[in-house]
Amino acid sequence: MRITTVTCLPCPSPLLLLLVQLLLRLLLPGPEFVGAASPCPTHCSCSNQASRVICTRQSLDGVPESISVNTRYLNLQENSIELIKSDTFKHLRHLEILQLSKNKISQIEVGAFNGLPNLNTLELFDNRLTLVPSQAFEYLSKLRELWLRNNPIETLPGYAFHRVPSLRRLDLGELKKLDYISDAAFVGLVNLRYLNLGMCGLKDIPNLTALVRLEELELSGNRLEIIRPGSFQGLVSLRKLWLMHSQVKVIERNAFDDLKNLEELNLSHNSLHSLPHDLFTPLHQLERVHLNHNPWVCNCDVLWLSWWLKETVPSNTTCCARCHAPPGLKGRYIGELDQSHFTCYAPVIVEPPTDLNVTEGMAAELKCRTGTTMTSVNWLTPNGTLMTHGSYRVRISVLHDGTLNFTNVTLRDTGQYTCMVTNSAGNTTATAVLNVTAADVGVSYFTTVTVETVEPNEGPTVYAGVMNSHNESYVITPSGHQWRGGGSYHRLLFVSLVLVLVPGHPAHLYCAHHC
Repeated sequence: MRITTVTCLPCPSPLLLLLVQLLLRLLLPGPEFVGAASPCPTHCSCSNQASRVICTRQSLDGVPESISVNTRYLNLQENSIELIKSDTFKHLRHLEILQLSKNKISQIEVGAFNGLPNLNTLELFDNRLTLVPSQAFEYLSKLRELWLRNNPIETLPGYAFHRVPSLRRLDLGELKKLDYISDAAFVGLVNLRYLNLGMCGLKDIPNLTALVRLEELELSGNRLEIIRPGSFQGLVSLRKLWLMHSQVKVIERNAFDDLKNLEELNLSHNSLHSLPHDLFTPLHQLERVHLNHNPWVCNCDVLWLSWWLKETVPSNTTCCARCHAPPGLKGRYIGELDQSHFTCYAPVIVEPPTDLNVTEGMAAELKCRTGTTMTSVNWLTPNGTLMTHGSYRVRISVLHDGTLNFTNVTLRDTGQYTCMVTNSAGNTTATAVLNVTAADVGVSYFTTVTVETVEPNEGPTVYAGVMNSHNESYVITPSGHQWRGGGSYHRLLFVSLVLVLVPGHPAHLYCAHHC
């Protein structure tokens, strides 16, 4: 009889079986994983489990198919792609960086970037776009960087980027065909930190007031020639401003007053001869200024700049700029000059303010015109307040030409005002008295008239608005027709208004005391 020996092993515990099953799921693809990772497209290289796909320099005329849904980085640069069709990338919901630069793209269809909720960076530079593909940017809620440089884009229309308010960096450099920028082009970009408009052939600085969080602005390589006051209005967060190689000849008084947080200013490689007195004084955060490679004329007009450099960069006054003229000072650093090099004279006021009699509620101006824009102009009010350009008062302001402007005067404004003009040699003052009398209670300076319908053939027209002491109003049209409320009239005030009429829409005429 044969005896068979059977060895019995202990049964594995349920916990051990569970661990084995989990390990097998990780090592062997199950049904739910089939097709999750597509093979790498032809002519492309893939890495990091197909999360990085690179298809550069392959003469591709379209976006390859079968790109893995796991892709986070897709590089299609330096190919021959001409058109991006709608829904081209809709399956790449994890995509974060899309590089389409250096192709031949001339058209991007609406919906081309559908299905990309995580896209962070979109590069489209060096293509053939003639329009900003605004509608294609819909639903790119996480887009932070948009690169459109070196495209033959001709216009930047209003609200061109309002669909991507999340943008932090916008590169519009080298738009050499650009000939129009709407005043509303940048409306909606409330989070933008960096804007490049360099080498766009700009002759004027566009309206940038919507960019309240902008920190860095590149304007180099343009044809600006003159920088005027208000050019940087609203840019309260700007820290860096580059204006190199921009053919700048003149920077007018108060041009930088809005840039209270500016830290770095580059004006090198321009055509500047001098700068207005105390141009940098309002820039309390300014630490670095680049002034080299300008034809500086070293006379009394730059003496203040020498003093400013000595105070701001006392350890290195040779950092910034050299004199180009006169011959005796050519090659000298501006920061090394002092008053002994010049014979300077106090400024001249060519149009001093004159006494003014006005009625309460009216607008008023006290002029103080100097012989040169290289001076600074401030005003001392009757109560001892020093008014400078950019200082905030509800009704009173100093305009960039030195005029003291009142939007509407009150009885409290009566008194003597002193205009103080300053240059490196000293101050010159002139005074004027503002007399304010009480307004006639029978006259109202306000009128509001509503036009319910506008005929299609009507356009911008001048109307006369009237209101009496009984709050009754009417408007006299150019044809003599009166829109009125009836009743007796006391003393009437006539004013002219320009009303822009839009056919089919109601219009409103409103006139205050200063219109």
